[in-house]
Amino acid sequence: MRRIFMTSLAALIAIAGKAQELPCLHSWDVSINSGYMMPNNGQYSDNSSITYGMDVTMWNRGIDTSYWRVRRHFPSFGVKVSYAYIPKSLAGDRIGLTGLLRQSLGKREKWEWTLGLGLSAYTRPRSITGDTNNIFIGSLVNCLIDLGITYRPAEQLYVAAHVLHTSNGMLMWPNMGLNYLQLDLGYTFGSRIPDLPYPNSKTVPSPQNEFGIAFSPGCVMSRDRDFDGYYFCYDLSLYLEHYTSPTFAFGGAVDLWYNFCDTRHLDREEGVYRLPLYVSAMAMMEFFWGPLSVKAGAGPVIVGSPQVTTPFYERAGAYYNWNHNYLGVAVNAHGGRVEFVEWTYGHRFSLD
Repeated sequence: MRRIFMTSLAALIAIAGKAQELPCLHSWDVSINSGYMMPNNGQYSDNSSITYGMDVTMWNRGIDTSYWRVRRHFPSFGVKVSYAYIPKSLAGDRIGLTGLLRQSLGKREKWEWTLGLGLSAYTRPRSITGDTNNIFIGSLVNCLIDLGITYRPAEQLYVAAHVLHTSNGMLMWPNMGLNYLQLDLGYTFGSRIPDLPYPNSKTVPSPQNEFGIAFSPGCVMSRDRDFDGYYFCYDLSLYLEHYTSPTFAFGGAVDLWYNFCDTRHLDREEGVYRLPLYVSAMAMMEFFWGPLSVKAGAGPVIVGSPQVTTPFYERAGAYYNWNHNYLGVAVNAHGGRVEFVEWTYGHRFSLD
């Protein structure tokens, strides 16, 4: 878990550092928050709780990207440190470190949307306290997903609504996860909006096509309690993408997986299925904000193992792009249930 935490932290620092290489504006958001925590299962509603705390976010807003300049709603990249005090939480209080993307809703500069991916830590996870009543959070380090919308009645003052999810991707039992509805009241220090003249003409590059190849080793805790420790799954993805603009592409992929967990399960079952190989197909789309991108897709499992009971799978991930390469992390799920976390390296080949 320490290696996963340090790798993710290094990626967040690298992204923030890359943003600072470009001419950009810097600002700080400081907010107080209050919300409501809900277990990721309605049967445990008695464990819901109010929350309140504080967030601090550092933002960098690039101002030299001509594609966004003509649209007047530049993306901003940030790193947020957050704290939530949760009186009734069996897992303790939540501390978060999140990489954020923020952008105005079209030309509505008073409204903004945010997407955040990062890490959270709880002060009393089951791995530390051993409390068997805690069936929600088993590990100290967890993922943190943050979706929000912000309204600014004044340039420096804002209110925001967030939906957050934390869990550990089945890296440690238990992993029911916790969800949050949260409201923020905050103040912005520094300048957010570039004071630059905008060009009169719009330059949009012609669409292009691309072939890509990606290798993704992943690890997850076995759901079979007869087996302890982690297992590994390797994925090779071949895909085609068509770009409608520098910020959006769609396409399809074929995935080949090799899942070592199946070998252990099926040896115990006297070799009913000896080949732990999956073949699957996926329709996908990818959104770009400068060097960052978010990719999501879903599709059918063509060749699978008896261990997988749903005929389709999903993937969602965030990536850092440079030249024709990219690095990132994604979650791979069957029917919305996370199977493993993928650490991805990929390379893009232009077909034009």
